[in-house]
Amino acid sequence: MMRLLKPVNMADSARIIRICAQWLKEGLGLKIVEYRIGNAFTGSIDILAANTENVYLVTINNDRLSDALLCALTGYRWYLENRDFLARIYQTHEIDLSLPPLLMILSPSFPSEIGSILKLGLKADVRLFKYLILGSEEDPDIYVEELFTSRLHEDAPATGFSDLKKELRIEEADLTDEEIGEFLTAMRV
Repeated sequence: MMRLLKPVNMADSARIIRICAQWLKEGLGLKIVEYRIGNAFTGSIDILAANTENVYLVTINNDRLSDALLCALTGYRWYLENRDFLARIYQTHEIDLSLPPLLMILSPSFPSEIGSILKLGLKADVRLFKYLILGSEEDPDIYVEELFTSRLHEDAPATGFSDLKKELRIEEADLTDEEIGEFLTAMRV
């Protein structure tokens, strides 16, 4: 039996956060540590999550992207300023606060240039995911697609095609060295 899934306009932000948290646990294998931490005045984080590589500061947008971006950035600042306080609250088996923080923003839509703007304008690592809630309010399903990842703090591996990538602006297409090599091989045949 086939189920037709239609987009759902859900207004309950707490419910949207819980749906996204379920996806973070099941889809990405993250451990949810806390919901709605911080405050509206100095910065807040919708979901504080972690794995063995990063601490995830998750912002869920369900209204205006500009508000969500501001919330993500103030939440990041709040996290950095309150890391010692958080270390007194949470045990290291719950969350390793020495791991690098990563901003994660889930939104129904993003402008096409958001990735390059964030990459140029932020010092923090960022992952952007587009989400769509489908089905019905009583039985929602979520579709999530990763749109952008910046890993500014990882050492980029040395590539054999760095000059070619710069000349042809291939970095913007996110092609791997293997894909570039296959393309060059095909062109030489």
